[in-house]
Amino acid sequence: MEKLKASGVKKTAALRRLGVCRSTYYGWLKSRVSAARKPSVLRLTEAEKQAVIEKKKRHPHLSHRKISGYLRHEGHWISESSCYRILRALGWVFPQPLREAPWKTPHYEPFAPNQVWGEDWTTLSIKGLRHYLLTIIDYFSRYIVAWAIVKTVSQREVKDLLVIAYINEGIEHSEQKPLLRLDRGSPNMAYGTRRLIRDLEMVISPSRVNRPTDNARQERWYRTVKQEEIYCNEDYPSQEIARRSMARYIEEYHEVRPHQALWNYTPGFVHRLGNKTLLLEHRRRMIQIVKEQRLNANRALMGVTEGGVSN
Repeated sequence: MEKLKASGVKKTAALRRLGVCRSTYYGWLKSRVSAARKPSVLRLTEAEKQAVIEKKKRHPHLSHRKISGYLRHEGHWISESSCYRILRALGWVFPQPLREAPWKTPHYEPFAPNQVWGEDWTTLSIKGLRHYLLTIIDYFSRYIVAWAIVKTVSQREVKDLLVIAYINEGIEHSEQKPLLRLDRGSPNMAYGTRRLIRDLEMVISPSRVNRPTDNARQERWYRTVKQEEIYCNEDYPSQEIARRSMARYIEEYHEVRPHQALWNYTPGFVHRLGNKTLLLEHRRRMIQIVKEQRLNANRALMGVTEGGVSN
């Protein structure tokens, strides 16, 4: 190419004579420039890279998003995309196919805690007998405001759980009470249950028949607790052990386990903060702080100062 250009042949004609496409030639030039580019001063430090690798080694089932969230508790603010690049380079990224959500636009999207609650129950086994896990989840933060393990589900158990949630959240003096999303099962639709909901000044919102997506966030919580707790204990030895194990898991779910729908924050943190605008501001601020720390660390490693290259 250089000889042809020196002889006065234009670049386009030279490429045509050599049988090389223009896009291929310029792509090759761009790759040469990229290869010679200096490493970014904002690149991850070796300690941060090693933290991602060690977390994946200890917990192979964690995705790159969960690893990013868990590492925050250890003082490492590393983005999901950075975790993905590290794991992909090592060949540790595995496909996790999931069914696409059947809904596109949510009908209930609260902007603060205790505006919309979801209530439901699922089964578990204790000493070979079927029991039920009843829960009420806050739609805003995915926080479990009340739960119980019972032998049967009647209007009595549902009413007791509603009162517990009402007291736990201290909403008796709130002007706006939660809208309660639940299915049309007989314990929910019983006269006593509906009367209690009315006395508590809450609004009942029954879902449609055979439409689990009408209470999607509650159902998604049950998928999580089943996969990570209930299915890991095929048969609890006793009710006391089942309650202790469930309490321990819910505490971890609230305060430790990162939640992807909450930008990898925990439900407990989001529930206490109570404002997603403040949540996003906190996220941006922490990312900026970590970038500055990484910048300083990499500059020190490269021997670069604000005035230029040090001697």
